[in-house]
Amino acid sequence: MEQTIYTICAVGGGVLVLMQVVLQAFGMFAETDLDAHGADIDGDLDAGGVDGDGHGEPSGHGNVLFGVLSFKALCAFAAIFGLVGLIMVDRSGDQLVRVGVALMSGVAGMFVVAAMMRGLSRLQSSGTVRIANAVGKTGSCYLRIPGGNGGVGKVTIEIQSRSQQFEARTEGDEIATGKRIRVIGVDGASTLRVVEI
Repeated sequence: MEQTIYTICAVGGGVLVLMQVVLQAFGMFAETDLDAHGADIDGDLDAGGVDGDGHGEPSGHGNVLFGVLSFKALCAFAAIFGLVGLIMVDRSGDQLVRVGVALMSGVAGMFVVAAMMRGLSRLQSSGTVRIANAVGKTGSCYLRIPGGNGGVGKVTIEIQSRSQQFEARTEGDEIATGKRIRVIGVDGASTLRVVEI
């Protein structure tokens, strides 16, 4: 009976962890939390007060245990508990020792997985394009920009490793489509000030 429980935990937990890794590789699985105040299903791992964008802001609730409880960590616990239990069946005659070692190994594995997920969440970027980062960049005019601040055109520049289009205006002469431009400033939330180069 004991060996059957270990086998079910090892196979079930291992298969679930493998499925999560494969699905996450294709962007079809989001990490979820078990929060002290109910389910917190927002794609973040709230381990030790670290939110999804990697900022170490204390959450002010929960405790260390709730910081490591996630579906992935629980599956890792089951897999490691089962594997260590199966190994211990052949090596120890005392059932209490086997169960204790398997439980401690599973808990340790759960904490390791939680720490790894927290580290990975710190590496993620929010993906938000900050228009201020465009200042000084060069690009091309996509739609004609009227001269003398007489209207708005569009430019294409590479910002944060992505090619982006922004509305743009110029104080100088009209800039024709296809001409090279340099960003010299930002007007408002989404319009660039450019000059032809």
